[in-house]
Parts: sequence; structure tokens; C-alpha cells
Amino acid sequence: MTFSTRGKYRGSPGTLTVGGGSLVFTRVDGLISKKERVVVTIPTHAIVSVNVEGLVGKKLVVLVDGSKVPGIPRHEFQVRNPHDWKAAILREMGSGEPAESKSRDARKEVYVKEITREIVKVPCSYCGALNELTVKKCMSCGASVGRG
Repeated sequence: MTFSTRGKYRGSPGTLTVGGGSLVFTRVDGLISKKERVVVTIPTHAIVSVNVEGLVGKKLVVLVDGSKVPGIPRHEFQVRNPHDWKAAILREMGSGEPAESKSRDARKEVYVKEITREIVKVPCSYCGALNELTVKKCMSCGASVGRG
């Protein structure tokens, strides 16, 4: 059974479809000759877990086993009924039950490393544009950025 609806993936509008053993997000590109383009395809056998996150703008979060499918392990989709989508994906996976209820030995734990980097910016004394602390010349006007 195929389940499909409009949604967003990384800010791009398109269509999310689950069926035939995979989760597929497509979008239409081009102004004159519009062509449908597949943005991401996730085989359901590679999905580790499906969750709904957020209070207001709820999003569907799909975690993928990196050993089965290379690439990004975490995919976020904005759809209207994320709980219905979660149920549809679980049905397509053949389990019908949430991944949390499976035994601990049957689940493979996935760890996602998140790196937060702070970038310090200073204003140019000539034009006022913000530049990173490490640059020698202003990215806007080319003036030398002095460190008082």
C-alpha cells in the first residue's frame, strides 16, 4: 500500500511517498520544463527508528543504519500528520509496532555525533560589515581589519 503527501525536506517542498519497500522524497525542478527529481530514497530495511519531534512544528525524524545505506543517518521531514506517517512507515517495515517496544538485543543503537561550532565576528572599522575573527582583510570593502 502506498502512502503519499506533500511535505518538506531540508526546506524544499515536494512529495513524500512510502511504498514498495522504500521511503522516497521527490520535488519538481525547473521553471519552463518541469521535471520531477528524486531527492532522497531510503529503503525501509535500512530504517532503524521513526520518531515525531517538536511541539509546534512537528517533524518526522527517520534514523537510518549507515552500514546498509551510506550518507546522512538522520532525515527530517515536515508533513501534516507525522504520527500517521510514523504508523505508515512502521507498517511498510513490516513490524507494525514501534521500534521502542522491540527487545533491547534486537535493536541496534545508533549514536549521532553533533558538532557545534561558534564563529566570532567583528565589525569592520571602515564599512561596518561583520567579518570572522580570523580574517586579515574585510570581506566587503577589503580594508585591513585591525585587532585593537
